[in-house]
Formats: sequence, C-alpha cells, structure tokens
Amino acid sequence: MEGNPTANKDVLQTVIASACTVLHITDCHLFENTRKIKNGVNPFVSLSAVLTESLAARSPDVLIASGDIAHDPTQATYRSFYELVRSHYGGHFLVTPGNHDIWRAMESIFDLGPIDVTNWTIVPLDTHREDQVSGEVSDENLMQLQRSLESANEHVIVVGHHPLHNVEVAWLDEHRVNNANEVLSILELTSQVKAYICGHVHLESLMFHGSLKLWTTPSTCWQFASDVDTFELSPLAPGWRWLELNADGSIDSRVERLSSSYLAGIA
Repeated sequence: MEGNPTANKDVLQTVIASACTVLHITDCHLFENTRKIKNGVNPFVSLSAVLTESLAARSPDVLIASGDIAHDPTQATYRSFYELVRSHYGGHFLVTPGNHDIWRAMESIFDLGPIDVTNWTIVPLDTHREDQVSGEVSDENLMQLQRSLESANEHVIVVGHHPLHNVEVAWLDEHRVNNANEVLSILELTSQVKAYICGHVHLESLMFHGSLKLWTTPSTCWQFASDVDTFELSPLAPGWRWLELNADGSIDSRVERLSSSYLAGIA
C-alpha cells in the first residue's frame, strides 16, 4: 500500500464544545472536471447542494468525510473538495480514504488523526488498499487503532470507509473489510467504543455487533439499490447523516436527503 495515513499522520485535533454534533458525508466521487456528469448526477454540484442544505440550519462541531472523496484521485480533485468544504464550513473535519482514493495525492492537503470533543474521541480507521475494491486493514493500521483506543476519551466512535458487516446486498457484501473479524475483536474489547460508521455502499443501514452500532450513510451523489443482489441504482436522493454524541455515551442519529428544491440542479 502506498502510504499509511493513520501511521504517518497521527495528528490529535481537539474540539472544545459543550455538546458534540457530527455531520457525516461520504462517497462524493468528485471528478477533476467539476462539470462532469455520471449516472445522471454532477458529483461536484451534488456535494455543494448537500453542504448547502445540511448546513443551512446548524453548524456541526465536526464534519466527517469517510472516503471515495474522488473518482479522479488527483491532487486537483482533492483541492477542489477541500475548497468546497471550506467555503461552507470552517470547523474541524476528518477525512478517511476510500478504495477510489490515493493517499499520496491527499496527504499534503489533509491531516488525519483522532478528534477529541468533550468526553468523546472520533478515531479514523484506514480500511482502503489501493487498487483493491474490498476493504482490508493492514497490521500496521490495526496496531494504530489499538494505540488510538488506549489513549481515547470515555466514549469512542470509529470511522472508516468500508463496512465491517454485511448490508444484505450480495454484490456489496463482497466488498466489506476482508479482516473485519480482527477489527471487531479489537473494538468489542474496548468498552468505550460505541459505534463504527462508514460509507462505500451508497445506502443507509444500521446493524449491531453486540452493543456496537454499525452505521452506513448514503452517498452525496448517486445511490445504490438495497433490494437487489446485483448492481442497480436507486432513485433515492443524495444524503448525509447527523450524529449527536451525548455525554452519557449514547448516540442519536438520523439520515437526511436533498429536498426537491435542490434536486433539480444536480444533473
């Protein structure tokens, strides 16, 4: 694997706030050409609409983008993403790489490390292997995960790109983290870990591993159908997830999607 974001960029960001609200976006699939359309959607325009609508009512303490930032994984694409996010949001944000991403093109733009907010720590997990669609966590990143958990706050949420669980869609379940059991073994041994959140599957889901919540979040561009075993697009609108990280370790979460007033402009 070219580069190791969690090993190379162990940057601890600290957010001081009375409450922790997280906005999770994922699978932006930006092209270097910001006018390019795929699957009937302009990903750059769609992401801009998602940021505009989601941030209209409130500003989160942390914004998370969990991989597949780029469909064209060039530094210019990542710079466009960074500038677009910063034009809407000035706070702390965390970016993890996905299978479409190339870390060496990202690392000069993004710092990747845990974020502490009140009694929570948000821990990134690198699940991507370049030139491989399915997920896998390297031995080095497993050790980094353990180190991050050892120094974490009272409550923890872990963020990666690929699911650790099946979402009951056959072709997507082939792409989950190959060594998910190893990761889950580490997470379940650490009582403060409350949830794992990711993207990759372009649909929303909630599963449980014991008491651990496993969430996936819709894409900011095109969506995948959840009721078929082979690839098929869904007519659902681009979406995002809000998470409220409560002081007692509980998490409230909801998915929202672009309203009709924004949908007309994303193609």
